[in-house]
Amino acid sequence: MGQDDGILSGIRVVEMGQYLAAPSAAKTIAALGADVIKLEMAPRGDLNRLYTLMKGQSVTHMVNNHGKRSICIDVKRPQGAAIALDVISRCDVFIENFSPGVLAKYGLTWETLHARNPRLIMCSISGFGQDGVNAQKPANDIIALAMAGTLHLIGYPDRPPAIPAVNIADMTSGTHALAAICGALFRRERTGRGQYIDISMVQCMASWNDGGSLFHQISGGKMNPSRMGSDFPTVSPMGIFKARDGYVAITVLIDQWELFTQIIGRPELATDPRFDTLPHRLENRPEVNRIVEAWLDSFASRDEPLAMLEANHILSAPVYDVPQAMNSDAVRGRGALQTLTYPNVGAVEVTRPPLRFSESKTEIPRPAPKLGEHNVEVLGELLGYSQSRVAALIEEGLLVQEKDPQQA
Repeated sequence: MGQDDGILSGIRVVEMGQYLAAPSAAKTIAALGADVIKLEMAPRGDLNRLYTLMKGQSVTHMVNNHGKRSICIDVKRPQGAAIALDVISRCDVFIENFSPGVLAKYGLTWETLHARNPRLIMCSISGFGQDGVNAQKPANDIIALAMAGTLHLIGYPDRPPAIPAVNIADMTSGTHALAAICGALFRRERTGRGQYIDISMVQCMASWNDGGSLFHQISGGKMNPSRMGSDFPTVSPMGIFKARDGYVAITVLIDQWELFTQIIGRPELATDPRFDTLPHRLENRPEVNRIVEAWLDSFASRDEPLAMLEANHILSAPVYDVPQAMNSDAVRGRGALQTLTYPNVGAVEVTRPPLRFSESKTEIPRPAPKLGEHNVEVLGELLGYSQSRVAALIEEGLLVQEKDPQQA
């Protein structure tokens, strides 16, 4: 069966984002076929361009902005704000993640945009949402994780909370924004009207806490989930265990304990009163963990015990580092990587969004853009500006365009 140009082909999106949350949503939308225009604020554009520079490229900008076209406008000047308003009003979706009230300074409010284009869908992502006592507080990934209770759950009980090496709150809020935008587009097909979407990073992360919250409520406050290091609170054995040549992740489900004891050559443990029920195994978790790691240590490599567990349908896997994961059958074997070419860097592999459709392709249309790279192209298409007019606006400083390194 052939595939079309993308499930969101024909949709035009303006992303006025910075750092990670809104850009992460928009990059997925671009890979689903939409035309995504990154509208950046002069003079520097998305400040993420200034971080993690390697070979003249910002790695974090690359990974969160491939697939887009860039225009850069000085929206702090009335003429620039008017151009931005004209561009956004001609699109289907507008995504932004500035602090509440920032874009209102430049007249880019939902009320103004909705009056200009009633079909427009606007999505705002912020730390705490657009209302409430915390609305004006700035936030980033770590602040959202802290306020949502997530950091309290990460790390070891005798150490401070640990910071994940990935941006969980940013990416989670971006994924929720993607889902909300697709839902709003579906509703627009039925009603003809757009609507406003308000995404809170803290609320997105707090939505993960339903289980812990219910434990706390139903136990009358006796259970308060906290960090458990490499263990999991409700299952044993389940966690990260050390083998001679690395770490492995293992989960033995509640009905698999007897089978597991046979696999490790300790069938007597199935009826041992310390381990015969899940509550007993949870009470004696340290000893359970020692038994598992002693078994793993009896092998020269983790490969053999993992093969034994897999053959018996016990959930298990090696703990990969990033290069190992990207080169695994689970990633590369599914065609999850796509090659893009960047100046000064060359060809690099990036992940496609993990969304596969039977009749629509998922493909990144272009590398992350240079600042203002598509000023002429976009303003010509949407507003009918000539190349000379765009050049004049650049000369006035109303538009900014990064020079080609070969011409600098």
